[in-house]
Amino acid sequence: MTPIRFAAYIGVLLGALHVSGAGAQTFPSRPVRYIMPLPAGGETDVFARVLARRMGEGLKQNVIVDNRPGGATMIGTAVAANAAPDGYTLLHAVTAHAINPTLQPKVPYDTLKDLACVTQIGSFSSVLVAHPSFPAKTVPELVKLVKAQPGKIVYATGPVGTTNHILGESLNSAAGIRMLHVPYKGGGLAVQDLLAGNVPLVANVVLEMLPYIRTGRVRAIAVTGPKRTPALPNVPTVSESLPAYRSGESFWALLTRTGTPAAVVKRLNAEVLKAMKATDVRERIVQMDIEPVGSTPAQCDAFLRAQIETWSSIVRASGAKTG
Repeated sequence: MTPIRFAAYIGVLLGALHVSGAGAQTFPSRPVRYIMPLPAGGETDVFARVLARRMGEGLKQNVIVDNRPGGATMIGTAVAANAAPDGYTLLHAVTAHAINPTLQPKVPYDTLKDLACVTQIGSFSSVLVAHPSFPAKTVPELVKLVKAQPGKIVYATGPVGTTNHILGESLNSAAGIRMLHVPYKGGGLAVQDLLAGNVPLVANVVLEMLPYIRTGRVRAIAVTGPKRTPALPNVPTVSESLPAYRSGESFWALLTRTGTPAAVVKRLNAEVLKAMKATDVRERIVQMDIEPVGSTPAQCDAFLRAQIETWSSIVRASGAKTG
């Protein structure tokens, strides 16, 4: 490269860096889109709207929740993965984000290359519950009952491929039993059938089951996550009585398009962490039995990579399939 061409190259590079820096300093100059890959009205969506409102106050711009449900969260995720790398599109990633790369036959984006972490918002647990008339009260009793009636006892969850479906199959695999999976369009529908006595078992997130557990309308058998949850301190985990059982963490994380300037990601991270300290956001976190995290982008990235690896091994070992 000649000296003249080299000087021109350096000039272009410095100019690009200047534009990038200036863009970061003025961010945001327009509303930010917060993609929710789940339907409107659910607990996750309600939380996101509270968080988005507080983030908007800090950013001095509206943060608008945009529901893009479907495809095991892949429809909304694909929108974020194809957005411009400028920080104006965020994705509320849920646990399915770490499951899909292994479970789904075709994912329309590269989970790790196309999306970058802003922060892990928090983690939470699910619980396996039974109708009060169901005879088994513990995991060992459940395993014994299913072995005596292979293929006759069912457990219900939300759609195929959700965390609760995968963990149900993980329990099947670890115990060497065969409970049949009954998927519903949503976890709430499965719960209604449980309350009516139409299905004996349901696996669902703790926050949605707490009212029914506390009033005795359902009985908690075991927490399906890796550790006990503060909301149900006396309910053991599946792995306490079934060591071969494996579970990843259920989580929420906020992501943006890979290539977004580091200064913009840093600003977004700071505003999310500040918003999580607001009274109304903290109250929602407590009510939903969420363990808040609020990590750095690097910590979030390391966590997400570890969870993708963990859930990959669980999906393969469980034999869970989407169809």
